[in-house]
Amino acid sequence: MRNSIIGILVLIFVAIAMAVYFTENKKIVTVSSFEECASLGGPIMESYPRQCRYDGQTFSENIGNELDKANLIVVDSPRPNQTISSPLVIKGKARGNWFFEASFPVVLTNWDGLIIASGIATAEGDWMTTEFVPFTAELRFENPDYKNNGFLILKKDNPSGLPENDEALEIPVLFEKINNSAGILPFKSGVNGKVLLGPTCPVIQNPADSKCDDKPYQTNISVRHVDASSVFVVGRSDENGIFNFSLPPGSYVISASSGEKFPNCVDTETTISPDKYTDVIISCDTGIR
Repeated sequence: MRNSIIGILVLIFVAIAMAVYFTENKKIVTVSSFEECASLGGPIMESYPRQCRYDGQTFSENIGNELDKANLIVVDSPRPNQTISSPLVIKGKARGNWFFEASFPVVLTNWDGLIIASGIATAEGDWMTTEFVPFTAELRFENPDYKNNGFLILKKDNPSGLPENDEALEIPVLFEKINNSAGILPFKSGVNGKVLLGPTCPVIQNPADSKCDDKPYQTNISVRHVDASSVFVVGRSDENGIFNFSLPPGSYVISASSGEKFPNCVDTETTISPDKYTDVIISCDTGIR
């Protein structure tokens, strides 16, 4: 009888510990960016930059370094996060000392920082001044593969070549459409994954108790190339811990969002072969011992 009471108390303790753990960690894995917040229906404040609130946290929209450079250069078109297409006409104004010989360089990059177009912005007036001078530029480009975001970068002309004189305005932009001309989309390869959370009991059960098996975990997922620092694609595992991504062949690192301390999810490296979906399991440590 006494053993039965002890067993019941242990089960109650385990249930309470699990309930407290999942309640405390539920908020950790919700959102990490303005875009994710907006996609989940968080209220958006029409400040500048815009802000989104979700679960007691506030996320600001990325507008590049426009505010930091506002006293040196201002771009009227395109605006941050505007959808662009080729030819892209750029208009704005810059201080005369942003120019050299009435011009400065402009580049457009894809999501991974690769330059897909470059050109020259020219002054529409006397540039030999410290006041703002209007400028225009035009870039022609092919829409990038895979992802639709990039950066428009307007560089201060630096004839000295000295790094300390370098300055640039960086504006995030969205491309009108993704380039499918290579014939590799939609991908016929990718990853099928599952995120598991464990251990879920404070002690190892002997004999094993199915109630203490690792549990599926719903959280944010990111994928990047093994040789790149920027994220290739982001998504989220469902309530069953399942996620799927269509990806071109190559080697990738797949990451699940971790908490400040726990859960601690282990990055998983995998190689995807042509015309094949690879199975991946991501393990997240609860810290329960």
